[in-house]
Amino acid sequence: MGRATGIMFVAIYGLLACVTALTLVRLMGVSISYASMMGGIVFLAATQAHAFAARAIDREETQTSIKTLRERISGLTAELGIARDQLGRLAKSVEEETVHRNQAIVSEVQVIEDLIENMGQDFSTRLAENGRVAAAKADEVHGGEDRHLLLTLVREALEAGRVELHLQPIVSLPQRKTYYYESFTRLRDHENNVIMPSDFLRVAEPAGLVSVVDNLLLFRCVQIVRRLTQKDRRIGIVCNISPDSLGDEEFFPQFLDFMRQNSDLSGSLVFEMGQKDFVNRSVTQARNMGRLADFGFQFSIDKVETMDFDLADMQRAGVKFLKVGAELLLTAVHSAKGGALPNAPDIRVEDMVPYLARFGIELIGEKVEDEASVVELLEINTSYAQGHLFGAPRPIREEFLQEADEPLKMAG
Repeated sequence: MGRATGIMFVAIYGLLACVTALTLVRLMGVSISYASMMGGIVFLAATQAHAFAARAIDREETQTSIKTLRERISGLTAELGIARDQLGRLAKSVEEETVHRNQAIVSEVQVIEDLIENMGQDFSTRLAENGRVAAAKADEVHGGEDRHLLLTLVREALEAGRVELHLQPIVSLPQRKTYYYESFTRLRDHENNVIMPSDFLRVAEPAGLVSVVDNLLLFRCVQIVRRLTQKDRRIGIVCNISPDSLGDEEFFPQFLDFMRQNSDLSGSLVFEMGQKDFVNRSVTQARNMGRLADFGFQFSIDKVETMDFDLADMQRAGVKFLKVGAELLLTAVHSAKGGALPNAPDIRVEDMVPYLARFGIELIGEKVEDEASVVELLEINTSYAQGHLFGAPRPIREEFLQEADEPLKMAG
């Protein structure tokens, strides 16, 4: 009760006491002192009754408040129990996911170790079986001692894990925002010298070890891509895959099972092969491409030499990107007669990008070296571009691969 209300009630009770006293004096003829006493009694009785009623009201309000508080405490206790259960389930889920990841890593490492062991056996066996033929071929190009030395360096680099991944950005046009990286694999010898693919594949071929080396590098690439995508799922990686790998009946089942276990990478990993290799692929290679596509993996075609495309075949094979060198693309555009591309009379220059899009394929202009090329690519609405203008291939820093929470770092 407010102070003003209390004063008002006291005034009313005082007025009631005065009325009572006056009534006794005038109507009943009692003395003024007796009438005053009776008025005081009435005043005291009224205030006491008021106080009793006020305490009853306060007590009822207090009980109501206590009841409400108890209900709220009970509700909070129930919510706390639910939160505790949810935390328990979350902890169990995290634990199960951790176990799953550890198992995947162990499986991944085991596959790599098995490949390295098999590679070592292949080096010894194949060199022994084909030694004279391989040496004769190598002597024509390099000389036997150089060949054996380079093969030894390649084997040591692979066994020691000295596999380096270089990345070159693929940007959107006209924003020039990086959406993909193309990966290039490099080996380093024990003195940290780079062994280029053109070198180690050339000497591995006479020994019949191209598929062995290529297969192991492909596994290494996928292994590194998983680490990259843990940092940023928005970035995709384009990784080269050779026809030898697709057609290797011993290797591919292992690789397919490996990719099935890593099918969550399907949105981040694109396999790339040359136009000639794609057109001339065997039935086995085409079937194995389809198996990868069944797991959601897509493909990119590069090393384009002609603008005559079988887009329906590319769509069936799961091709997502077509990479055409800027020089070839712009030459085709400039030489177009009547608006049609050479070797592709059904495709008009201005309709090339939307025509590709009808088959779910996006165009990437590669080997872009200057701004003038960018302007011309924009005129035909090219989706993406790649080249030294946007960034040269650069190696990933080793500490990036070791630290899961670091942003993408490239060596300077």
